[in-house]
Amino acid sequence: MGATDHIFTLHRTPFALAPLLHAFYDEAEEKEKGILLSYLILPLLLYPPMQKFLKGANKRSTLRTLCNDHRRLIGLDARVQDFRSLTNAALLILLAEKGVEVGEDMSLTSIGKICSGNAHADLLKMSKKLAAIFADIEVVSIYRTLGLKSL
Repeated sequence: MGATDHIFTLHRTPFALAPLLHAFYDEAEEKEKGILLSYLILPLLLYPPMQKFLKGANKRSTLRTLCNDHRRLIGLDARVQDFRSLTNAALLILLAEKGVEVGEDMSLTSIGKICSGNAHADLLKMSKKLAAIFADIEVVSIYRTLGLKSL
């Protein structure tokens, strides 16, 4: 393993990525089966073409404008699968730190302060913008619109 691999590992540690999930749920509305959105956050936030869109996103940005450029969604299904175990680990950290709470309807609610010390500030802002984009849309519709058939 070279230096590049070690740096990559440090940036993709669940401790650095858990605050991104927490920031999303801190901004998001509580939704039935909202925990499923966790599996979309990291694959979307950490993809450079999507980052460019999210940096410029504003109050008028919607899921439809997010999907306008198909290059932002290329390989999303594979990235969701690649980030699955990392997302699980980040969720476990948030639950252990009592940062989020899972409801009976599989909703996820932010209940604690975001520990943003380990996270990149720009990614935290983009995570909140993504929550605003997903605000009034059901989880199933989000998955369908993004072209994902299953988790």
